[in-house]
Amino acid sequence: MEDNKTNIFKPKIFSASVKDSGMNDFIFLTDLKQDTCSVSDECVKHIKIPSSNFSNAIKTVSSIVHPDDSALLSDCFRKLRNGETSSNDFIVECRFATPDGNFVPVAIRAKYIPALNILTGTIKLKSSKRDDITGLPLEAKMISDYNAVRRQQGSVSGFILAIRIEGLEHINSNFGLEVGDNIFNIVAKACVDAQIENTRAYRISGNKIAMLNVGGGTATDAQGIYQALKRRIGDIEFDLDYSVVFTISAGIVAFINDMSELKDLIKKADFSLSMGKKNGKNNLYFFNNSEYSKHINRLDLHEKLRESVKDNFRGFEIYYQPVIDATEFDPKTGGQKVHVIGAEALLRWGPPNSEKIPANQVIPVLEETGLMAPVGRWILMKAFNQCHIWNQFDKNFHMSVNLSYVQLERSDILFDVQCALEKTKVNPENITLEITESGYIDHDELQRLFDELHKLRINIDIDDFGTGYSNLRYIQNLHANTLKLDYSFVQKAVKGKDGDSERRVIEHIINMAHDLGMKVCLEGIESENDVEILSKLRPDKFQGFFFGKPVSSYAFLDKNKQYFRDNAPQQSGEPEEIS
Repeated sequence: MEDNKTNIFKPKIFSASVKDSGMNDFIFLTDLKQDTCSVSDECVKHIKIPSSNFSNAIKTVSSIVHPDDSALLSDCFRKLRNGETSSNDFIVECRFATPDGNFVPVAIRAKYIPALNILTGTIKLKSSKRDDITGLPLEAKMISDYNAVRRQQGSVSGFILAIRIEGLEHINSNFGLEVGDNIFNIVAKACVDAQIENTRAYRISGNKIAMLNVGGGTATDAQGIYQALKRRIGDIEFDLDYSVVFTISAGIVAFINDMSELKDLIKKADFSLSMGKKNGKNNLYFFNNSEYSKHINRLDLHEKLRESVKDNFRGFEIYYQPVIDATEFDPKTGGQKVHVIGAEALLRWGPPNSEKIPANQVIPVLEETGLMAPVGRWILMKAFNQCHIWNQFDKNFHMSVNLSYVQLERSDILFDVQCALEKTKVNPENITLEITESGYIDHDELQRLFDELHKLRINIDIDDFGTGYSNLRYIQNLHANTLKLDYSFVQKAVKGKDGDSERRVIEHIINMAHDLGMKVCLEGIESENDVEILSKLRPDKFQGFFFGKPVSSYAFLDKNKQYFRDNAPQQSGEPEEIS
């Protein structure tokens, strides 16, 4: 019957009362352009802010958030600035410092108004004992319960099942926060109903619920709870006639005779939860210590890279790999007559006096942390300046620089390129920007960018051609200068069991590219045998370890000076500093 159906538009099923929660609401307004914030006078008594009107708003707020919640708050700001949310809602739950040196849980709910560049809404002080939306005990109670067992027994066995509602942001945006709260409430009640012996549900930071077992429960028991919850979610969606659809992701960390602090186990459960989402929503992930170690190392790299950027890019270095004119290379000479026509600039990073980490490990971390834009500008400046210096030895020497798709999407790359050209005075015709085919990039925007770059007389290469989404006709419309076929593609042609077939594909690409007025560079050349086989296909350029590994500017000049069109004088190839 209709009366028995779940109604998410009715008041919450259960929640703590305002009186019990001790909740207070404070209105605030943040001017993101001026970086100022105004908040209710009463708020100063409860949260450690300098006054009801203060400047350096973002820095001040970041300084009072609990260290364990700082990444969550920063991520919300980042998504808002980069337009990564489906609405202009700013919703986050974290802990703020209080004037007496403690922390208080708060719920921030606000709207971003792009036209005015302001963020306005409310800060709600929450009960330190129970969540005002679901009525569930909070993390402080979870810690207390865990520690009580650990004190009594010396160690703890059981599990944490961390649960997150997927699609809640979409529900808040389309149906309103009240509906989102009720959905959260329904899931919380389902968790309570699914509790087994020695297991209890708690509300923790963000849109998450944790189910803690300290009575010897196993990962299998936790998996059973998760499956029961999924069945209940299915029933709820049926009751709602599928007008609102959502899923739950979960992560499990099980422990036996463990003496760890609960916060460390929660971090592992959070990691498992994030991995579950990464592997696809509506998923369950069992904690994997090996993957977690990689995660911790990645976080450590995050912090070190951030410090390097702050310290004037200390530890970053550009390595250079030669690009060879394949049309003039004669395999019969054994590589004695090699014409180096340019180099590809490749990023390396590492602490002083340590081995450098290659770009394929560093770039993804820079992209995740928002550091790719400043580092990208630094790369452009360094590489362009090095090209300008080496053009004194060979006026036609080219420099290739890779662009990350994050640079294309989140920074004014055209402005950055123009600044680098102006400051280094390099001949733009000697600069090549390499862009990898990517489904993340809007093709129309890419076309407009290419048109503007061509007006600056800069060359465009398509890196890793054949591994992405584009065809030759599309690339030709972009007026690309060179197609680069990557290592795996090339090596299959010389070592793969279907080498003949792969070579025919490469030859077909080369012929079509030439017909369309483009050149082709074959990467991953490792031996003289590779050159002998591939030279017959008539490529324009070669690149690979056979001709030289990426090295510092000093080593590149020392190794390749004999190959430049003009004999390079004996002097350092290190670029001068550009301010």
